[in-house]
Amino acid sequence: MYTIQEGMAVIAQDPMLVVVAAFITYGFGFMQYGTSMYMQVKNKQCPFYFWMHAWYFGHDFTFAFICYDMWFNVVGFWLFEVLCVGCMMFVGIEAFSFYRSVRYERDDIFGRFTHGQPVTLRYAVTRGAIGYAIGLLLFMSIRAVVGDVFCLFLMMSTNAILALMVQRRYDEIGHYQPGMKALAWFTLFGTCFTFAPAGIGFFATMVAPLNTWQFFAVGAVCVASSIRAIYLSYKLPKTDAQALEPTATSPAATARA
Repeated sequence: MYTIQEGMAVIAQDPMLVVVAAFITYGFGFMQYGTSMYMQVKNKQCPFYFWMHAWYFGHDFTFAFICYDMWFNVVGFWLFEVLCVGCMMFVGIEAFSFYRSVRYERDDIFGRFTHGQPVTLRYAVTRGAIGYAIGLLLFMSIRAVVGDVFCLFLMMSTNAILALMVQRRYDEIGHYQPGMKALAWFTLFGTCFTFAPAGIGFFATMVAPLNTWQFFAVGAVCVASSIRAIYLSYKLPKTDAQALEPTATSPAATARA
């Protein structure tokens, strides 16, 4: 796809453009994940799927630790050293998301695998750890196969997946939760910048094969999905309809009987 020399040649042409574009990209990433953590704590339900965490962990761990020597001893450009530290922080965020998932959401995430039996903490931790390991292995393998030396093509995929999946997750949740509006707006802005053309966006600037109509077509779909997430965040009912349904022992059900 591209080499280290080709990537550094792009940076040499306009270092300030690359730096500003990278910081904006990471800034939206931190805003999105900050909102996600808030929602996990506030609502005890994450707006991301668990498999998304596994894929993001694969990206963050690879960028921060697998590529550590390359950033500091081969590339030698301070931007990537800063981004490396940023990905170390994201690894911590993914560890936090893992904890919240297995602690509070394990029945929703892993319950379909236990045939109606309660999901134990041990089972959730084991299955979740396997998922994170698979995410890391897939990320490392795909990076090697496609020649994504700076992890930028695959970094772009994390933003695209988020744009596509948040609106679907809102559909599944089915009612408004605090944080939905902020996450939807951050996702729209981050998606627009992710798929911006060369000279503006970080990815199309750094990775020449991405500066094509196919890349922008995918971007259009992702932007449309982000807009739908905003729509849902304002139109979903304020309360969970299922939670309001009377149970067999509730006063409403007794009166109805």
